[in-house]
Order: sequence, then C-alpha cells, then structure tokens
Amino acid sequence: MKRYSALLDQVIRSVIDVKEESDLDSLFTPGKTTALVDSIRGLDDFELISFLIIQP
Repeated sequence: MKRYSALLDQVIRSVIDVKEESDLDSLFTPGKTTALVDSIRGLDDFELISFLIIQP
C-alpha cells in the first residue's frame, strides 16, 4: 500500500505544480488572476475515497 500512497503523493504534487504555473501565467495576462485564490497546500486538501488497483 505504501507504493500506491507514494504515487498518490506524486500526483498531488503534480497538481500543485500545474496550479502554481497557471497562477503565475494569469498574473501576466489580461483579465482576472487566479493567484492566491483557492490554493492547494498538499495532501490535506484532498480526501481519498478509495483505491482501485487493476492487476493483469
């Protein structure tokens, strides 16, 4: 189960990175910015409902 928890952690970090990049991009484009709005800090901002493991 540790392996899958680590994968979930990697996914969440990736989501955070993409959100931060999008926020930065919004600072330099016309219109409203998404920076500092609904920030994702980490694993505590998500709720795991279940694991689904598909094995061959």
